[in-house]
Amino acid sequence: MPHPNSVSPSDVERVLADAGRRPLPVYLFIGEPFQTDAAARRLIDILVPPERRSFNLETYDGRTTSLRPILDSLRTPGLFRGLKLIWVRESTLFLSGEKRSDLAGELFTAWTEERQGEAAEKLLTLAAMAGWKQEQFAGADWLTLPSSALTELLGQSVDAEERSVLAAVCAYCLERNLSVADFRDESGVLQEHLQGSAPADAVLLFTAATVDRRKRVVNSIREHGSVVELTLARERSGALAEASVDQLVASVIGGAGKRLAPAARRLIAQRAGADAAAVAMELEKLCLYAGDAGIINEDDVRASFRDMAESWIFDFTRALAQRHATAAVRLLRALFEQGEHPLRLVALIARELRILLLARDCLDDPLGKQWRPGIPYAVFRDQLLPMLSDDQREALGGMHPYALYQSLQNASHIRTATLQRALLALHRLDLKLKSSQGEPHILLERYVVDLCRQSQD
Repeated sequence: MPHPNSVSPSDVERVLADAGRRPLPVYLFIGEPFQTDAAARRLIDILVPPERRSFNLETYDGRTTSLRPILDSLRTPGLFRGLKLIWVRESTLFLSGEKRSDLAGELFTAWTEERQGEAAEKLLTLAAMAGWKQEQFAGADWLTLPSSALTELLGQSVDAEERSVLAAVCAYCLERNLSVADFRDESGVLQEHLQGSAPADAVLLFTAATVDRRKRVVNSIREHGSVVELTLARERSGALAEASVDQLVASVIGGAGKRLAPAARRLIAQRAGADAAAVAMELEKLCLYAGDAGIINEDDVRASFRDMAESWIFDFTRALAQRHATAAVRLLRALFEQGEHPLRLVALIARELRILLLARDCLDDPLGKQWRPGIPYAVFRDQLLPMLSDDQREALGGMHPYALYQSLQNASHIRTATLQRALLALHRLDLKLKSSQGEPHILLERYVVDLCRQSQD
């Protein structure tokens, strides 16, 4: 029979409050590591006083530690009186072959975000799940490995760039003597433990980013303990939803005793991107940058918060729309200094010009009679945004509402014919760059100046 306190999915606040009154024998927290780690530490604060943690709290890496010695330790009373808690982080007990592609996606994201250690852990986990031994892992030629072998390992096909990432992650592992552990599906062992007589003064806590909820062991934990799912809402594009960004801001900025100015909050939402853990890290960095200031303003965000959503393109297109060639060229030069490749900038500018054309269509119909320059964002979000059809929102790529608002603002200053000419000129520029006809930086700057002049016609 389910335990009377068992809930799933759970409100973490209620679960933690219940734990203070009556701890359950097992908990499973599912979510991004920064979320589950915070929830786990709050549970520890409730159940194990600081003076007893040296002997009554144990932490294990579930990717490298077998479950049996963990359970043996759980059954051994702590040195001090009171409850004993064992925390198993990122356990592989809840993984299955169907989740390999999720892990692979997280691996590539982590590497792109320069979280090399996390990417290495995920590749080693995938290798262990596929039954690889250390010799096979160390000797793999990732650039020539058969596609079928990589698909079996990752649960998805990969392109040449992703093969290069795998080679780099493998090299990172070998340089740091990180090796492939033997993978054993010990979920049955945990089920037997839960169905037996669990120690009355011991709590087993699991945290995991990826879980196959269909596995029996997950239901067993739900029956005997609590499963807590810490989710973040996302846009159709995969970007964090505005409510999720607000949740992160409340947790990190609010936890530091600071507040955001409205313009700073909007800019963070614009720059947030899709990686919640990276956003949390940027918010922590922002708090440090702000120092003793109680309110964080827009300039603080621009100086400290990394743009993970390529929002510079909005500043760039705003400069073009307002015919500020000097500002647009200054932005381009700053991007060149950051190492941005000219061809990548051309591709991003082309994408934005197409979005502006779609935005022009939206301004003509259905927003034509309702839209006005300088309309407040809140009015747009609450009254005008619902007027767009699902097809129009999908054509715009499921943009964040504030990003769409900015695109409409910019599009309202440029005629459709100007945008069409700009796209044709950009296509010609792309051909020149690919055929090495001229210096890329000068060609791009000239394109920007010419476009600003056209906008004045």
